[in-house]
Amino acid sequence: MIPIQQLLERFRNLPNTEKVKKEAIIEIFNKASLPVKINQITLSKKTILIKTPPIIKTEIILQKNKLLKQIEKALGEGVYTEIQ
Repeated sequence: MIPIQQLLERFRNLPNTEKVKKEAIIEIFNKASLPVKINQITLSKKTILIKTPPIIKTEIILQKNKLLKQIEKALGEGVYTEIQ
């Protein structure tokens, strides 16, 4: 029989937590020179909701396709399909 600690060790580094996803998204935005903080992002099903000043949000919308492709590479295909 496998000890419980050994069993739980398998799940310790799973990258699917919301915080890890937000950090990956922020890293992609920062590479594109878009200053976004973790508390400005809300993840909802397949949509990334961003609460930033209008000038930053406009830049994000202009680069939306490029950002979504990078997010798809980082987090997996079909995870997020929209940025608002």
